[in-house]
Amino acid sequence: MKKTLLPIFILISFLSNAQSIEEKIAKKACECEEQKTKIGEEAYRSCIADIVKEAIATEEDAKIREELNTVEGLMALLPKVKSLLPEICDKVKGQKTDEKRKLFYSDSKIESAQNAYIIAKNFMSKNQYKPAIENFLTAIKNDEKFVLAYDDLAVCYRQLEKYNDAINYYKKSLEIYPEGDFALMNIAVVYSLKSDFKTAIQYYEKLIQYHPENAEGYFGAGKNYLLVKNYEKALNNIFTAHRIYTEENSKYAKDSEVVIGAIYQKLQEENKEDLFKKIAKEHNIQLN
Repeated sequence: MKKTLLPIFILISFLSNAQSIEEKIAKKACECEEQKTKIGEEAYRSCIADIVKEAIATEEDAKIREELNTVEGLMALLPKVKSLLPEICDKVKGQKTDEKRKLFYSDSKIESAQNAYIIAKNFMSKNQYKPAIENFLTAIKNDEKFVLAYDDLAVCYRQLEKYNDAINYYKKSLEIYPEGDFALMNIAVVYSLKSDFKTAIQYYEKLIQYHPENAEGYFGAGKNYLLVKNYEKALNNIFTAHRIYTEENSKYAKDSEVVIGAIYQKLQEENKEDLFKKIAKEHNIQLN
C-alpha cells in the first residue's frame, strides 16, 4: 500500500507546483506591461499576441493546445491572464528589484577601491568625517560605479551640513542606480533640510514608484505634503505609511500617528474634519 501511495503523492506535489499556461503567459506579459507607455498601444497588443501564440505552440498538453486553438478557448484564456497580471507582475518586479539591489549595493571588485572604502567606513564609524571623505573619494576615483561609496560619501557631507555636496553625490549614485532606495530616501531628507519641500516630495514619490512596499517613501512624502499644506495628499500618504508600519509591527507606527494627529489638527482649524473622515474611510481606518 505504501509503495503505491508514495509515487502518487510525488505526482500530486509536482502538479501543484507546475505553472498553468495562464501563469506562464502572464509572467512573460509583464515585460510588455513594463514597456507599454514607451512602445504604444498597437505594439503592446502585438507583444501580448506573440506571447500567447508562443505559449500555445509550446504547450506540452495536446488537449490544452487544441482547446486554445479555438476562438472560444482564447476568449476564455485572456480574461484569466488579465486577472493574474497585477499579482504576477508585482512578484516579477519585486524579484528584479531585489536582484538589482544586490548587484549595486555590493563591495567593489576593484581591490584598491574596496580597501579605501573599508578605511573610510572605519573613520565614518568614529564620526571622523573629513578623513572618511578623503578615502571615499579615493574609492570612487578607483571605481566610478561604486554606489555604496557615493552614498556614504553623501552621508558624510550631510553630517557636516554641506547639503549641496551631499545632493551632488546622491545624484551621482542615482545616475548609476536610479532605483537606489538609500539615495532616493536620503536626497529627499537633504532637500527637506534645505526647506525645498517640493523637490523632497519628488524624490519620495520616486521612492514610492520603485519601492511601493517601503513605508519611508509614504511617510516622507506625507510629512512634506503637510509642510506645503496639501493636507489631502499628506493624509493619504501617512495613512498608507501607518498601515505598512502596523503590518510590520514597526516602532515607527507611533511616529505616523503623531503626524496623523498634526494633520487632523490642521484640518480641524480649517473646518475640514469631514475630509479627514472621508480619507480615513477610504483607507479602512475606523475613528473612535
